[in-house]
Amino acid sequence: MERMRRVRNSTLIFYYVFTVCAAVLCMLRESTVYNGLLVLAAFLLPAVPHVLYRLCRLRPVYLLEVVFDGFVLAAVSFASLFGGYELIPYWDKILHFLSGFLFAVLGTAVYFANKPGHALDPADAFNAALYTWMFAMMSAVLWEIWEYLVSFSGADPQQVALTGVGDTMGDIIVCTIGGLITAISCWKYLRHIGENRRKGLMMHLFEAYYRENIQNRL
Repeated sequence: MERMRRVRNSTLIFYYVFTVCAAVLCMLRESTVYNGLLVLAAFLLPAVPHVLYRLCRLRPVYLLEVVFDGFVLAAVSFASLFGGYELIPYWDKILHFLSGFLFAVLGTAVYFANKPGHALDPADAFNAALYTWMFAMMSAVLWEIWEYLVSFSGADPQQVALTGVGDTMGDIIVCTIGGLITAISCWKYLRHIGENRRKGLMMHLFEAYYRENIQNRL
């Protein structure tokens, strides 16, 4: 726990140093209200886990915070502020693919947080995996709805003018694939409870959250 807390603090320092530099470059490149909101979001998003801890009375899960900070760094600070979308081909699709993994892990946590008894059971393998996958797909759709609403500000995050519905559908598809991979990992993980089993990063993230905030309810 203490080691992961130190890792998270180091990650956060790097995050803000990079974000400050990226924010300056972004505003020098084009000082708009939209970019100003992106800068504000980049500085506020790392606080989201702490807000959730307080609102939901959760124990800190530093591994999840490190992964969350890394994703926000890649998606907002690097991609939107620093210009990563132009620097790396298909960076947008890579981010949506990774978001499928993260939302699926969140879905797994939600499933067991609401399951009576909260116990991990091989009998839950199919239902939990399906819920995990559907949760990721739902998140992808909600994100695209959000981007559509943002487009009324004059920005075009869905690139409708350039791709029509192509960008939106591509984002949903790659997120769905990421969610499916995590769902399969979840299914295998639950099917082999109590045995020597290999866990990917996603199930490590789930286990970290489960130990701190669900297992103690058993």
